[in-house]
Amino acid sequence: MEKNLFRFIWRYSARQQIFIIFVTLLTYPVIYFLLELPKLIVNDAVQGNNFPRTILGLDFDQIPYLVLLCLTFLTLVVVSNGLKFFLNVYKGRLGERMLRRLRFELFQRVLRFRLPHFRKVSSGEIIPMITSEVEDVGGYIGEAFALPAYQGGMLLVQLGFIFMQDPLLGLAAISSYPIQGYVIPMLQKKVVLLSRARVRNIRVVADKVGESITGVAEIHSNDAAAWHSADIADRLYENFRIRYEIFNRKFFIKFLNNFMNQLTPFFFYLIGGYLVIEGNLSIGALLAVIAAYKDLAGPWKELLSFYQMTADVSVKYQTVVENFDPPDIHDVSRLTSDDKVELSGDLTFEHVSFSGGAAGQEVLDVSLTIPAGTSCAMVGPDGSGRSEVLQLAAGLVSASSGKICIGTHDLDKLTDSTLGREITYVGGAVHIWTGTIRDNLYYGLRHRPLSSPEREGEDLKAYKRQIAEAKETRNPIYDLAAEWNDLEAAGADSTEALDNKALELLEAVHIDKDIYRLGLQSRFDPSLNDAFAEKILNVRKKVAGRIAEEPVISGLVELWHPDRFNPSASLAENVFFAVPATPEITMDQVPDLPEVKAFLSETGFDGKLKQIGLRIAETMLELFSNVSGDSGLLGTYSFINQDELPEFERIVRIAKSDQQKSGPNDADCAKLMGLAFKLVPARHRLGVMTDELKAEVIEVRKRFLESVVKTSDRFVAFDPDVYLPPLTIEDNLLFGRARVDRRDARRRIDDVIRTIVEETGLRKPIIFAGFHYHVGVSGSRLSAGQRRKIALVRGLLKNAKITILDDIATSTSAEDKELRAGLRQILQDKTFLFGTSSNEIATEFDQRFILDQGRVSDKE
Repeated sequence: MEKNLFRFIWRYSARQQIFIIFVTLLTYPVIYFLLELPKLIVNDAVQGNNFPRTILGLDFDQIPYLVLLCLTFLTLVVVSNGLKFFLNVYKGRLGERMLRRLRFELFQRVLRFRLPHFRKVSSGEIIPMITSEVEDVGGYIGEAFALPAYQGGMLLVQLGFIFMQDPLLGLAAISSYPIQGYVIPMLQKKVVLLSRARVRNIRVVADKVGESITGVAEIHSNDAAAWHSADIADRLYENFRIRYEIFNRKFFIKFLNNFMNQLTPFFFYLIGGYLVIEGNLSIGALLAVIAAYKDLAGPWKELLSFYQMTADVSVKYQTVVENFDPPDIHDVSRLTSDDKVELSGDLTFEHVSFSGGAAGQEVLDVSLTIPAGTSCAMVGPDGSGRSEVLQLAAGLVSASSGKICIGTHDLDKLTDSTLGREITYVGGAVHIWTGTIRDNLYYGLRHRPLSSPEREGEDLKAYKRQIAEAKETRNPIYDLAAEWNDLEAAGADSTEALDNKALELLEAVHIDKDIYRLGLQSRFDPSLNDAFAEKILNVRKKVAGRIAEEPVISGLVELWHPDRFNPSASLAENVFFAVPATPEITMDQVPDLPEVKAFLSETGFDGKLKQIGLRIAETMLELFSNVSGDSGLLGTYSFINQDELPEFERIVRIAKSDQQKSGPNDADCAKLMGLAFKLVPARHRLGVMTDELKAEVIEVRKRFLESVVKTSDRFVAFDPDVYLPPLTIEDNLLFGRARVDRRDARRRIDDVIRTIVEETGLRKPIIFAGFHYHVGVSGSRLSAGQRRKIALVRGLLKNAKITILDDIATSTSAEDKELRAGLRQILQDKTFLFGTSSNEIATEFDQRFILDQGRVSDKE
């Protein structure tokens, strides 16, 4: 990677920079004539004589001549600004292209780092370097040659014009430049050093913040917030100290520069005035010189600012590059090559040594052979070298000495396109990508795009522009919208077959039940699969029929019915009897929708809701105002918490006050209505919902369905014959609420649903719906066990020749033992390496190697 910023710019944008300089040269004569014309207008057109003037064979009297010069001046102004506009757009585009190239190269270098290198750096340092620290570099690249060429050219043109008017005035104009040219760079050197220190300090701050976010649970559990706060405060003070010193020096430079610039007009007025009095200089020439110098200050100031920016950006660039150019970085071809080698034969280690593992773990002179198609256990506790040997076998790390081969192929000479497809590695610290379960399951099959979608019209034009820009910036031209899943590698001939294979593996690792539950909790768009939605509606009818047939079950659920109040549902669900058509809008937000607020106001039901909310608030205050927040009693009433009690106490006090004639304000009324809408009568037995009020709710419901739901596409009404997309699959199957006043109602209703789902063959489609469940950021919505099993299935779907598992299913429980037996069955006739710390588990495999302190101490 180029360590010098200017070499990087010239190497990748020389042709564009030359074009910018050429266009810049075209502006010089325009600038000069813009300086000359005001003098001609004053001296020749306004004060001149001997008219008419002959130009291009045409005679012009004084007024037409003045108009001609002024129109010429206006034309040159338009031309000059047009050239500036073109240059600015061109430079901006060039800068963004180069910034895109630089960021991509930095990211690609991160992928080329060897694994041990990541123990020396953190994401808190790397991410700001790729994102924010190089931002200024992009803006600078477009100006790197253009700004000094343009501003320097303007400076020379204007100085030349001044010298042509009078040499003494020219000398006065440049008198301060030598001093500024010597002093300012000298002062700037210290600013550069301080800028580098600031960048390094900010990286440490980013690293500390990132580490605190990762370990926030440890901070709270150990009451270490004060220590971390002091650590960050110390780093922030250091940053403040550096920035304060930078400000002092930068603004002193600015002060000195402004003083020198203001000193020069003194010489103009003195020398120019003297020359005019003596008759050696015309007033028009003096005015033109003063105007030229006024314009002269701009280019000189821009050049000085450019010098400061060059120093600052160069520091940032060099500081970034030195962190992305380790001596042992992988060759780029390892990452980008698509050449694939079929690996077959025994896995052999020949006197392999390695250093740089976790906690400095080393591997020392390991020699072993694992016959192809056999299973082998690598045995040893953490720190024994077991994990490092398995990573060496996967090609994730390279040996310091010795050689690792599969058949005749040296792993260190193979590319990712071979290692990543022919070898499966799943370690103890798995990573789940932000996205759906499907994204993670098929992640190991997404090596290169296989078939691009058909595009036409504007979509095709936009795609061609995107590809052209990618080529300009040397970015990959892979189509993200293409089909990436390598069905052939997985041994499937269609997406449906791939889904079925994934399901078989999920069942083999005992996570299918979890995916089924996640599927029940998922939302489904019926427009994607009408048949599936129809099956859900059929199961809904069977569930309703089973509930109606069995009195015991019917007492456990409250189904939705337009003419009945559902005590196990919230008041909001009972009033609206509909859900938002957009899943992003929750039931809590429905009362804030304009049409809903208008309806409640027109019907006067908002007043009733305020009264209900006020009664609930009074009851809560009466019961819990003196209860400690640690008691847990208030948690039973999920619609109010300890922090909200003082606020509702204030609202109740205002509502009861005789002096407050107007009552609670709009914000307080909204809080009371929100409290009322959250009421679940069967759970919160506060005696609020009388039979008369329930009947009134049903009447309001009918009016809402008629006047709002039917006339708006923002709501979907509860209908036994309609699938409700905003609800989960489970809620659609039940079409009601399990009774909240019966402790076992939810479990027993789930058993009924599960039985009918099994009978109707709907379980598999629900699991496939679970494939679309979003796992959260880095799988945060999954348990640690679920993340490991999904990573395991992801690896198995690759159908690789060699599978390496480390610290996966290593307990002696019956479930893990069954899982290991299933894995050996799935991977029979393939090379299978299994890392464990248990000698007992190792006996299940064809062969075992025991590691101790980085050496093979025993083998069987």
